[in-house]
Amino acid sequence: MSRTTERVEKIIVVGGGSAGWMSAAYLMKATNFQTTVQLIESPNIPRIGVGEATLPSIKEQLFDFLEIPEEVWMPKCNATYKMGIKFVNWRLSPEQGGDKYYHIFGEMPSLEGFPLSQIWYDLKRQGLDKPLDYACHTSPYLCDNFKSPKYLDGKSAVHAAYHFDASLIADFLKNWCLEKGVSYIQDDLLSAEQAENGDIEYVIGAEGDKYAADLFIDCTGFRGFLIDEVLNEPKISFSKSLLNNSAVAINVPNNGDTDIPPYTSATAMTTGWTWETPLKDRKGNGYVYSNDFQSAEDAEKELRQLLGPKSDGINARHVKFESARRRRSWVNNCVSIGLASSFLEPLESTGLYFVYAALYQLAEHFPTKSMSPALRDKFNAKISYMVDDVRDFIVLHFCTSPREDTAYWRANKYDLEISDSLQGILDLQKAGIPIKRTYRSNEALYTSFEAAFDRFWTNSNYQSILAGVDYMPEMTTPMLNYYPDIFGRAQDVISQVEAESKELMDKLPSHYEYLETLAKPALQGT
Repeated sequence: MSRTTERVEKIIVVGGGSAGWMSAAYLMKATNFQTTVQLIESPNIPRIGVGEATLPSIKEQLFDFLEIPEEVWMPKCNATYKMGIKFVNWRLSPEQGGDKYYHIFGEMPSLEGFPLSQIWYDLKRQGLDKPLDYACHTSPYLCDNFKSPKYLDGKSAVHAAYHFDASLIADFLKNWCLEKGVSYIQDDLLSAEQAENGDIEYVIGAEGDKYAADLFIDCTGFRGFLIDEVLNEPKISFSKSLLNNSAVAINVPNNGDTDIPPYTSATAMTTGWTWETPLKDRKGNGYVYSNDFQSAEDAEKELRQLLGPKSDGINARHVKFESARRRRSWVNNCVSIGLASSFLEPLESTGLYFVYAALYQLAEHFPTKSMSPALRDKFNAKISYMVDDVRDFIVLHFCTSPREDTAYWRANKYDLEISDSLQGILDLQKAGIPIKRTYRSNEALYTSFEAAFDRFWTNSNYQSILAGVDYMPEMTTPMLNYYPDIFGRAQDVISQVEAESKELMDKLPSHYEYLETLAKPALQGT
Protein backbone atom coordinates (compact mmCIF):
# COMPACT_ATOMS: atom_id res chain seq x y z
CA MET A 1 0.00 0.00 0.00
CA SER A 2 1.39 3.42 -0.94
CA ARG A 3 1.83 6.27 1.53
CA THR A 4 -0.88 8.21 -0.31
CA THR A 5 -3.55 5.58 0.28
CA GLU A 6 -2.51 5.14 3.93
CA ARG A 7 -2.79 8.77 4.87
CA VAL A 8 -5.81 10.41 6.47
CA GLU A 9 -7.64 11.98 3.56
CA LYS A 10 -10.58 13.59 5.34
CA ILE A 11 -11.10 15.06 8.80
CA ILE A 12 -14.50 16.03 10.15
CA VAL A 13 -14.63 18.52 13.02
CA VAL A 14 -17.95 18.16 14.82
CA GLY A 15 -18.94 21.38 16.55
CA GLY A 16 -17.95 25.01 16.04
CA GLY A 17 -17.13 27.65 18.60
CA SER A 18 -13.54 28.57 19.42
CA ALA A 19 -12.47 24.92 19.87
CA GLY A 20 -14.00 23.78 16.58
CA TRP A 21 -12.62 26.55 14.42
CA MET A 22 -9.22 26.42 16.13
CA SER A 23 -9.15 22.70 15.34
CA ALA A 24 -10.14 23.17 11.71
CA ALA A 25 -7.58 25.93 11.20
CA TYR A 26 -4.74 24.16 12.99
CA LEU A 27 -5.24 20.81 11.26
CA MET A 28 -5.61 22.42 7.85
CA LYS A 29 -2.25 24.15 8.34
CA ALA A 30 -0.56 21.18 10.07
CA THR A 31 -1.40 18.89 7.13
CA ASN A 32 0.01 21.48 4.71
CA PHE A 33 -3.45 22.04 3.22
CA GLN A 34 -3.26 18.53 1.74
CA THR A 35 -6.19 17.06 3.71
CA THR A 36 -9.89 17.73 3.33
CA VAL A 37 -11.21 19.36 6.51
CA GLN A 38 -14.95 19.67 7.05
CA LEU A 39 -16.65 21.33 10.01
CA ILE A 40 -20.24 20.43 10.89
CA GLU A 41 -21.99 22.75 13.31
CA SER A 42 -25.51 22.75 14.67
CA PRO A 43 -27.41 25.99 13.98
CA ASN A 44 -29.39 25.46 17.20
CA ILE A 45 -26.68 25.05 19.85
CA PRO A 46 -25.37 28.31 21.36
CA ARG A 47 -21.70 28.82 22.07
CA ILE A 48 -20.47 28.74 25.67
CA GLY A 49 -18.36 31.87 25.10
CA VAL A 50 -17.33 32.36 28.76
CA GLY A 51 -13.56 31.95 28.66
CA GLU A 52 -11.95 35.08 27.27
CA ALA A 53 -8.44 35.03 28.75
CA THR A 54 -5.39 33.10 27.61
CA LEU A 55 -1.75 32.25 28.26
CA PRO A 56 1.23 33.79 26.39
CA SER A 57 1.98 30.65 24.37
CA ILE A 58 -1.12 31.16 22.22
CA LYS A 59 0.77 33.72 20.13
CA GLU A 60 3.62 31.45 19.06
CA GLN A 61 1.73 28.17 19.09
CA LEU A 62 -1.49 29.23 17.39
CA PHE A 63 -1.47 32.64 15.74
CA ASP A 64 2.15 32.59 14.59
CA PHE A 65 1.69 28.99 13.45
CA LEU A 66 -1.25 30.16 11.34
CA GLU A 67 0.80 33.19 10.23
CA ILE A 68 -1.78 35.66 11.55
CA PRO A 69 -0.19 38.80 13.07
CA GLU A 70 -1.63 40.65 16.04
CA GLU A 71 -2.60 43.73 14.05
CA VAL A 72 -4.86 41.54 11.89
CA TRP A 73 -6.77 39.52 14.49
CA MET A 74 -6.69 41.60 17.70
CA PRO A 75 -8.76 44.63 16.58
CA LYS A 76 -11.40 42.37 15.06
CA CYS A 77 -11.80 40.45 18.34
CA ASN A 78 -11.89 43.40 20.78
CA ALA A 79 -8.66 42.01 22.15
CA THR A 80 -6.47 43.47 24.88
CA TYR A 81 -3.22 42.41 26.51
CA LYS A 82 -2.82 40.44 29.71
CA MET A 83 0.45 40.58 31.70
CA GLY A 84 -0.88 38.27 34.40
CA ILE A 85 -3.63 37.79 36.95
CA LYS A 86 -4.37 40.09 39.87
CA PHE A 87 -5.60 38.04 42.83
CA VAL A 88 -7.69 39.99 45.34
CA ASN A 89 -8.69 38.89 48.86
CA TRP A 90 -7.26 35.37 48.63
CA ARG A 91 -5.38 35.79 51.91
CA LEU A 92 -7.61 38.18 53.83
CA SER A 93 -11.37 38.68 53.58
CA PRO A 94 -12.69 42.21 52.94
CA GLU A 95 -13.68 42.36 56.63
CA GLN A 96 -10.04 41.67 57.51
CA GLY A 97 -8.83 44.46 55.24
CA GLY A 98 -8.34 42.44 52.05
CA ASP A 99 -5.14 41.93 50.07
CA LYS A 100 -3.87 41.60 46.51
CA TYR A 101 -1.00 40.07 44.60
CA TYR A 102 -0.07 39.42 40.98
CA HIS A 103 0.70 36.17 39.20
CA ILE A 104 2.94 37.56 36.49
CA PHE A 105 4.00 35.90 33.24
CA GLY A 106 7.72 35.36 32.74
CA GLU A 107 10.60 34.04 34.79
CA MET A 108 12.02 35.88 37.79
CA PRO A 109 15.73 36.67 38.09
CA SER A 110 18.17 34.19 39.62
CA LEU A 111 21.53 34.39 41.36
CA GLU A 112 24.07 31.55 41.35
CA GLY A 113 21.31 29.31 40.06
CA PHE A 114 18.95 30.19 42.93
CA PRO A 115 15.62 31.74 41.93
CA LEU A 116 15.26 35.17 43.49
CA SER A 117 12.06 33.95 45.14
CA GLN A 118 13.99 31.56 47.38
CA ILE A 119 16.32 34.35 48.53
CA TRP A 120 13.34 36.67 48.96
CA TYR A 121 11.92 34.40 51.65
CA ASP A 122 15.06 34.94 53.73
CA LEU A 123 15.01 38.66 53.07
CA LYS A 124 11.37 38.81 54.13
CA ARG A 125 12.29 37.20 57.44
CA GLN A 126 15.01 39.84 57.78
CA GLY A 127 12.46 42.63 57.39
CA LEU A 128 12.08 43.23 53.64
CA ASP A 129 8.62 44.73 53.14
CA LYS A 130 8.48 44.54 49.33
CA PRO A 131 6.09 41.78 48.10
CA LEU A 132 7.57 39.05 45.94
CA ASP A 133 5.74 40.11 42.78
CA TYR A 134 7.13 43.67 42.95
CA ALA A 135 10.58 42.45 44.07
CA CYS A 136 11.01 40.06 41.15
CA HIS A 137 9.05 41.52 38.23
CA THR A 138 8.58 44.85 36.48
CA SER A 139 5.07 44.01 35.28
CA PRO A 140 3.18 44.71 38.55
CA TYR A 141 4.21 48.36 38.34
CA LEU A 142 3.02 48.48 34.73
CA CYS A 143 -0.26 46.79 35.64
CA ASP A 144 -0.93 49.30 38.41
CA ASN A 145 -0.51 52.13 35.91
CA PHE A 146 -2.46 50.57 33.01
CA LYS A 147 0.60 50.45 30.78
CA SER A 148 1.03 48.52 27.53
CA PRO A 149 3.42 45.55 27.48
CA LYS A 150 4.73 46.88 24.16
CA TYR A 151 6.37 50.03 22.88
CA LEU A 152 4.61 52.02 20.18
CA ASP A 153 6.89 50.48 17.55
CA GLY A 154 5.56 47.01 18.49
CA LYS A 155 8.64 45.83 20.39
CA SER A 156 7.77 43.79 23.49
CA ALA A 157 8.88 45.07 26.89
CA VAL A 158 7.44 42.22 28.99
CA HIS A 159 5.64 38.93 28.35
CA ALA A 160 1.90 39.13 27.85
CA ALA A 161 -1.08 37.03 26.81
CA TYR A 162 -4.49 38.27 25.66
CA HIS A 163 -8.11 38.87 26.51
CA PHE A 164 -10.58 38.63 23.64
CA ASP A 165 -14.22 38.00 22.80
CA ALA A 166 -14.48 34.21 22.42
CA SER A 167 -17.35 34.50 19.93
CA LEU A 168 -15.44 36.96 17.79
CA ILE A 169 -12.32 34.80 17.74
CA ALA A 170 -14.47 31.87 16.59
CA ASP A 171 -15.94 34.04 13.82
CA PHE A 172 -12.50 35.30 12.82
CA LEU A 173 -11.06 31.78 12.56
CA LYS A 174 -14.19 30.62 10.74
CA ASN A 175 -13.59 33.22 8.02
CA TRP A 176 -9.92 32.26 7.88
CA CYS A 177 -10.85 28.59 7.48
CA LEU A 178 -13.40 29.21 4.77
CA GLU A 179 -10.84 31.25 2.80
CA LYS A 180 -8.38 28.35 3.14
CA GLY A 181 -10.80 25.76 1.83
CA VAL A 182 -12.42 24.26 4.92
CA SER A 183 -15.86 22.87 4.06
CA TYR A 184 -18.68 24.14 6.31
CA ILE A 185 -22.02 22.42 6.92
CA GLN A 186 -24.83 23.31 9.31
CA ASP A 187 -26.73 20.24 10.49
CA ASP A 188 -28.03 18.75 13.73
CA LEU A 189 -26.14 15.51 14.08
CA LEU A 190 -28.26 12.82 15.72
CA SER A 191 -26.23 9.63 15.60
CA ALA A 192 -23.21 7.85 14.18
CA GLU A 193 -22.49 4.54 12.48
CA GLN A 194 -19.55 2.48 13.75
CA ALA A 195 -17.46 -0.23 12.11
CA GLU A 196 -16.90 -3.61 13.74
CA ASN A 197 -13.67 -2.40 15.36
CA GLY A 198 -15.49 0.55 16.95
CA ASP A 199 -14.24 3.24 14.57
CA ILE A 200 -16.76 5.86 13.51
CA GLU A 201 -17.58 5.45 9.82
CA TYR A 202 -19.91 8.41 9.46
CA VAL A 203 -22.13 10.77 11.43
CA ILE A 204 -25.80 11.19 10.57
CA GLY A 205 -27.65 14.48 10.31
CA ALA A 206 -31.25 15.48 11.07
CA GLU A 207 -32.46 14.65 7.55
CA GLY A 208 -30.51 11.40 7.34
CA ASP A 209 -27.46 12.80 5.53
CA LYS A 210 -24.32 10.76 6.20
CA TYR A 211 -20.89 12.37 6.57
CA ALA A 212 -17.90 10.04 6.36
CA ALA A 213 -14.29 10.72 7.36
CA ASP A 214 -11.08 8.96 8.35
CA LEU A 215 -10.63 11.03 11.52
CA PHE A 216 -13.28 12.75 13.63
CA ILE A 217 -12.61 15.66 16.00
CA ASP A 218 -15.23 16.07 18.72
CA CYS A 219 -15.63 19.76 19.63
CA THR A 220 -19.22 19.50 20.86
CA GLY A 221 -18.49 20.96 24.28
CA PHE A 222 -19.81 19.45 27.48
CA ARG A 223 -22.19 17.27 25.46
CA GLY A 224 -19.35 15.16 24.04
CA PHE A 225 -21.52 13.90 21.19
CA LEU A 226 -18.96 11.44 19.81
CA ILE A 227 -16.59 10.77 22.71
CA ASP A 228 -19.42 10.35 25.23
CA GLU A 229 -22.72 9.51 23.52
CA VAL A 230 -21.24 7.31 20.78
CA LEU A 231 -18.00 5.95 22.25
CA ASN A 232 -19.04 6.04 25.92
CA GLU A 233 -15.62 7.13 27.16
CA PRO A 234 -15.96 7.89 30.89
CA LYS A 235 -14.79 10.98 32.74
CA ILE A 236 -12.45 11.19 35.69
CA SER A 237 -13.96 13.72 38.07
CA PHE A 238 -11.96 16.20 40.14
CA SER A 239 -14.95 17.40 42.15
CA LYS A 240 -13.36 16.38 45.45
CA SER A 241 -10.35 18.56 44.67
CA LEU A 242 -12.04 21.49 42.91
CA LEU A 243 -15.31 22.40 44.61
CA ASN A 244 -16.59 25.01 42.14
CA ASN A 245 -19.21 23.70 39.72
CA SER A 246 -21.22 26.74 38.60
CA ALA A 247 -20.76 30.18 37.11
CA VAL A 248 -22.83 33.27 36.44
CA ALA A 249 -21.59 35.80 33.88
CA ILE A 250 -22.50 39.44 33.23
CA ASN A 251 -20.85 41.56 30.52
CA VAL A 252 -20.58 45.25 31.45
CA PRO A 253 -19.96 48.01 28.84
CA ASN A 254 -16.76 50.04 29.08
CA ASN A 255 -18.67 53.30 28.52
CA GLY A 256 -15.62 54.99 27.04
CA ASP A 257 -13.27 54.16 29.91
CA THR A 258 -9.68 54.46 28.64
CA ASP A 259 -8.11 52.92 31.75
CA ILE A 260 -8.05 49.35 30.46
CA PRO A 261 -6.31 47.01 32.92
CA PRO A 262 -3.62 44.87 31.23
CA TYR A 263 -4.44 41.95 33.50
CA THR A 264 -7.26 39.62 34.52
CA SER A 265 -8.71 40.08 38.00
CA ALA A 266 -9.69 37.15 40.25
CA THR A 267 -11.40 38.31 43.44
CA ALA A 268 -12.17 35.81 46.19
CA MET A 269 -15.82 35.86 47.30
CA THR A 270 -17.87 34.02 49.93
CA THR A 271 -18.28 30.78 47.95
CA GLY A 272 -15.81 31.13 45.06
CA TRP A 273 -14.24 33.93 43.06
CA THR A 274 -15.16 36.51 40.44
CA TRP A 275 -13.33 37.23 37.21
CA GLU A 276 -12.95 40.43 35.26
CA THR A 277 -11.52 40.28 31.74
CA PRO A 278 -11.20 43.76 30.23
CA LEU A 279 -11.87 44.01 26.49
CA LYS A 280 -11.82 47.18 24.42
CA ASP A 281 -15.57 47.66 24.39
CA ARG A 282 -16.65 45.90 27.58
CA LYS A 283 -15.59 43.97 30.64
CA GLY A 284 -16.42 40.31 30.97
CA ASN A 285 -17.44 39.66 34.56
CA GLY A 286 -18.52 36.48 36.27
CA TYR A 287 -18.67 34.52 39.49
CA VAL A 288 -17.33 30.95 39.69
CA TYR A 289 -18.78 29.26 42.76
CA SER A 290 -19.91 26.03 44.36
CA ASN A 291 -23.65 25.41 44.41
CA ASP A 292 -23.11 23.20 47.45
CA PHE A 293 -22.57 26.41 49.41
CA GLN A 294 -24.73 28.97 47.58
CA SER A 295 -27.73 29.05 45.24
CA ALA A 296 -27.57 30.47 41.73
CA GLU A 297 -29.88 33.31 42.77
CA ASP A 298 -27.68 34.31 45.71
CA ALA A 299 -24.52 34.06 43.59
CA GLU A 300 -26.00 36.41 41.00
CA LYS A 301 -27.05 38.80 43.75
CA GLU A 302 -23.53 38.79 45.23
CA LEU A 303 -22.01 39.43 41.79
CA ARG A 304 -24.37 42.33 41.11
CA GLN A 305 -23.55 43.84 44.50
CA LEU A 306 -19.86 43.73 43.58
CA LEU A 307 -20.43 45.31 40.16
CA GLY A 308 -22.85 47.95 41.42
CA PRO A 309 -25.26 50.00 39.26
CA LYS A 310 -23.33 49.31 36.03
CA SER A 311 -24.83 45.80 35.98
CA ASP A 312 -28.43 47.04 36.28
CA GLY A 313 -30.64 45.86 33.45
CA ILE A 314 -28.01 43.47 32.02
CA ASN A 315 -29.03 39.84 31.79
CA ALA A 316 -26.93 37.24 33.57
CA ARG A 317 -25.98 33.91 32.06
CA HIS A 318 -25.73 30.82 34.27
CA VAL A 319 -23.54 27.80 33.48
CA LYS A 320 -23.04 24.53 35.33
CA PHE A 321 -19.87 22.48 34.92
CA GLU A 322 -17.74 19.74 36.38
CA SER A 323 -13.95 19.84 36.64
CA ALA A 324 -12.99 16.56 34.98
CA ARG A 325 -11.18 14.96 32.07
CA ARG A 326 -11.88 12.01 29.83
CA ARG A 327 -10.08 8.83 30.81
CA ARG A 328 -8.83 8.90 27.20
CA SER A 329 -9.22 11.91 24.92
CA TRP A 330 -8.48 9.88 21.78
CA VAL A 331 -10.59 6.73 21.30
CA ASN A 332 -10.57 4.71 18.04
CA ASN A 333 -10.61 7.32 15.26
CA CYS A 334 -12.12 10.11 17.36
CA VAL A 335 -10.15 12.82 19.19
CA SER A 336 -12.01 15.01 21.66
CA ILE A 337 -10.79 18.61 21.91
CA GLY A 338 -11.79 21.39 24.28
CA LEU A 339 -14.72 20.94 26.64
CA ALA A 340 -15.53 17.54 25.15
CA SER A 341 -12.14 16.36 26.39
CA SER A 342 -11.64 18.17 29.68
CA PHE A 343 -12.60 21.19 31.71
CA LEU A 344 -11.02 22.69 34.78
CA GLU A 345 -12.50 25.65 36.52
CA PRO A 346 -11.09 28.74 34.76
CA LEU A 347 -8.99 30.30 37.54
CA GLU A 348 -5.74 30.24 35.52
CA SER A 349 -7.33 30.72 32.07
CA THR A 350 -6.20 27.37 30.71
CA GLY A 351 -9.30 26.41 28.68
CA LEU A 352 -8.03 27.64 25.31
CA TYR A 353 -4.53 26.43 26.13
CA PHE A 354 -5.95 22.91 26.41
CA VAL A 355 -7.32 23.29 22.87
CA TYR A 356 -4.19 24.33 21.01
CA ALA A 357 -1.91 22.20 23.20
CA ALA A 358 -3.98 19.13 22.31
CA LEU A 359 -3.90 20.10 18.63
CA TYR A 360 -0.12 20.41 18.81
CA GLN A 361 0.11 16.93 20.31
CA LEU A 362 -2.28 15.54 17.71
CA ALA A 363 -0.09 16.94 14.95
CA GLU A 364 2.98 15.45 16.65
CA HIS A 365 1.26 12.04 16.83
CA PHE A 366 -0.78 12.30 13.64
CA PRO A 367 -1.98 8.88 12.46
CA THR A 368 -2.54 7.07 9.23
CA LYS A 369 -5.92 5.47 8.57
CA SER A 370 -4.86 2.50 10.68
CA MET A 371 -4.87 4.66 13.84
CA SER A 372 -1.78 3.21 15.51
CA PRO A 373 -2.50 2.34 19.17
CA ALA A 374 1.02 3.49 20.07
CA LEU A 375 0.27 7.00 18.79
CA ARG A 376 -3.06 7.07 20.58
CA ASP A 377 -1.54 5.91 23.85
CA LYS A 378 1.24 8.49 23.73
CA PHE A 379 -1.21 11.28 22.91
CA ASN A 380 -3.54 10.25 25.72
CA ALA A 381 -0.67 10.10 28.20
CA LYS A 382 0.42 13.62 27.22
CA ILE A 383 -3.10 15.03 27.58
CA SER A 384 -3.68 13.29 30.92
CA TYR A 385 -0.41 14.65 32.28
CA MET A 386 -1.22 18.17 31.06
CA VAL A 387 -4.66 18.29 32.63
CA ASP A 388 -3.57 16.70 35.91
CA ASP A 389 -0.63 19.10 36.18
CA VAL A 390 -2.89 22.12 35.67
CA ARG A 391 -5.39 20.64 38.13
CA ASP A 392 -2.69 20.51 40.81
CA PHE A 393 -1.73 24.11 40.15
CA ILE A 394 -5.32 25.33 40.44
CA VAL A 395 -5.99 23.29 43.59
CA LEU A 396 -2.86 24.90 45.05
CA HIS A 397 -4.61 28.29 45.03
CA PHE A 398 -7.45 27.00 47.17
CA CYS A 399 -5.77 24.62 49.59
CA THR A 400 -3.07 27.14 50.58
CA SER A 401 -5.44 30.06 51.15
CA PRO A 402 -5.55 30.82 54.89
CA ARG A 403 -9.14 32.12 54.74
CA GLU A 404 -11.61 30.46 57.11
CA ASP A 405 -14.35 33.10 57.24
CA THR A 406 -16.99 30.99 55.41
CA ALA A 407 -17.86 27.31 55.24
CA TYR A 408 -16.64 27.31 51.64
CA TRP A 409 -13.15 28.53 52.52
CA ARG A 410 -12.91 26.19 55.49
CA ALA A 411 -13.76 23.28 53.17
CA ASN A 412 -11.03 24.36 50.77
CA LYS A 413 -8.50 24.57 53.56
CA TYR A 414 -9.30 21.34 55.37
CA ASP A 415 -11.41 19.01 53.21
CA LEU A 416 -9.95 18.96 49.69
CA GLU A 417 -8.63 15.76 48.17
CA ILE A 418 -4.95 16.44 47.52
CA SER A 419 -3.16 14.34 44.89
CA ASP A 420 0.17 12.74 45.67
CA SER A 421 1.80 14.97 43.05
CA LEU A 422 0.44 18.14 44.68
CA GLN A 423 1.38 16.93 48.15
CA GLY A 424 4.93 16.51 46.89
CA ILE A 425 4.90 20.12 45.72
CA LEU A 426 3.67 21.35 49.12
CA ASP A 427 6.36 19.29 50.85
CA LEU A 428 9.07 20.83 48.67
CA GLN A 429 7.78 24.31 49.47
CA LYS A 430 7.95 23.64 53.21
CA ALA A 431 11.51 22.32 52.76
CA GLY A 432 12.53 25.52 50.96
CA ILE A 433 13.51 23.83 47.70
CA PRO A 434 12.47 25.29 44.32
CA ILE A 435 9.42 23.32 43.21
CA LYS A 436 10.08 23.00 39.50
CA ARG A 437 13.20 24.06 37.70
CA THR A 438 13.26 27.57 36.33
CA TYR A 439 14.13 27.75 32.65
CA ARG A 440 17.59 29.03 31.85
CA SER A 441 16.13 31.08 29.03
CA ASN A 442 13.24 33.39 29.71
CA GLU A 443 11.99 32.55 26.22
CA ALA A 444 11.80 28.80 26.77
CA LEU A 445 8.18 28.78 27.92
CA TYR A 446 7.06 30.52 24.77
CA THR A 447 9.33 29.16 22.05
CA SER A 448 9.78 25.50 23.02
CA PHE A 449 6.25 24.18 23.22
CA GLU A 450 7.26 20.59 23.81
CA ALA A 451 9.38 21.60 26.82
CA ALA A 452 6.65 23.89 28.10
CA PHE A 453 4.02 21.19 27.63
CA ASP A 454 5.91 18.79 29.86
CA ARG A 455 6.65 21.38 32.52
CA PHE A 456 4.39 24.36 31.97
CA TRP A 457 4.31 25.67 35.53
CA THR A 458 7.76 26.57 36.81
CA ASN A 459 9.00 27.60 40.23
CA SER A 460 8.20 31.22 39.34
CA ASN A 461 4.52 30.39 38.86
CA TYR A 462 4.27 28.41 42.07
CA GLN A 463 6.10 30.99 44.16
CA SER A 464 3.84 33.78 42.88
CA ILE A 465 0.83 31.99 44.36
CA LEU A 466 2.46 30.67 47.53
CA ALA A 467 4.09 33.98 48.44
CA GLY A 468 0.87 35.78 47.60
CA VAL A 469 -1.05 33.90 50.30
CA ASP A 470 1.95 33.86 52.68
CA TYR A 471 2.47 30.10 52.45
CA MET A 472 6.03 30.28 53.72
CA PRO A 473 8.67 27.53 53.73
CA GLU A 474 9.75 26.27 57.13
CA MET A 475 13.31 27.01 56.02
CA THR A 476 14.91 28.47 52.95
CA THR A 477 17.11 26.57 50.51
CA PRO A 478 19.88 25.05 52.67
CA MET A 479 22.55 25.72 50.04
CA LEU A 480 22.10 29.47 50.59
CA ASN A 481 24.09 29.02 53.81
CA TYR A 482 27.20 28.69 51.66
CA TYR A 483 26.68 31.98 49.77
CA PRO A 484 26.80 34.67 52.49
CA ASP A 485 27.09 37.57 50.04
CA ILE A 486 24.07 36.53 47.99
CA PHE A 487 21.58 38.44 50.13
CA GLY A 488 23.22 41.79 49.49
CA ARG A 489 23.43 41.01 45.80
CA ALA A 490 19.74 40.06 45.83
CA GLN A 491 18.90 43.45 47.35
CA ASP A 492 20.75 45.05 44.44
CA VAL A 493 18.72 43.00 41.94
CA ILE A 494 15.47 44.02 43.63
CA SER A 495 16.54 47.67 43.40
CA GLN A 496 17.37 47.16 39.73
CA VAL A 497 13.89 45.71 39.11
CA GLU A 498 12.33 48.81 40.65
CA ALA A 499 14.58 51.14 38.64
CA GLU A 500 13.78 49.29 35.41
CA SER A 501 10.09 49.48 36.25
CA LYS A 502 10.25 53.27 36.59
CA GLU A 503 12.10 53.52 33.28
CA LEU A 504 9.49 51.36 31.55
CA MET A 505 6.65 53.42 32.98
CA ASP A 506 8.22 56.53 31.48
CA LYS A 507 8.72 54.99 28.03
CA LEU A 508 5.74 52.71 27.52
CA PRO A 509 2.41 54.01 26.21
CA SER A 510 -0.81 53.39 28.04
CA HIS A 511 -2.59 50.13 27.28
CA TYR A 512 -5.42 52.04 25.59
CA GLU A 513 -3.05 54.16 23.50
CA TYR A 514 -1.24 51.12 22.13
CA LEU A 515 -4.49 49.32 21.34
CA GLU A 516 -5.67 52.36 19.40
CA THR A 517 -2.42 52.35 17.42
CA LEU A 518 -2.72 48.61 16.80
CA ALA A 519 -6.22 49.06 15.42
CA LYS A 520 -5.28 51.58 12.72
CA PRO A 521 -4.01 49.13 10.05
CA ALA A 522 -7.17 47.01 10.47
CA LEU A 523 -9.39 50.09 10.23
CA GLN A 524 -7.59 51.04 7.03
CA GLY A 525 -8.24 47.59 5.60
CA THR A 526 -4.60 46.48 5.52
